[in-house]
Amino acid sequence: MVTDSIDKQQLINWIEELTDPVMLHTIQSLKEHSQSNTDFWDDLPEPVKSAINKAKAELDGGASLLHKDVMDEAKSRFLNIKS
Repeated sequence: MVTDSIDKQQLINWIEELTDPVMLHTIQSLKEHSQSNTDFWDDLPEPVKSAINKAKAELDGGASLLHKDVMDEAKSRFLNIKS
């Protein structure tokens, strides 16, 4: 791990001055995650895991679209709307 360019004391001082509860919660979550040996996958709900596995199987089977094609269709559907 590279720590040469990290000013830990400056980071500690910044954290000590934080009052935003969302930012503090985010930092707390990062700390807990870094100390955990679990994979984020284990914490996902089963419907989310199923959807990801289904999408992966579709991609592995060749059912995919190019980003450009998706963007072109979205533009044609939503940017050319006549009121």
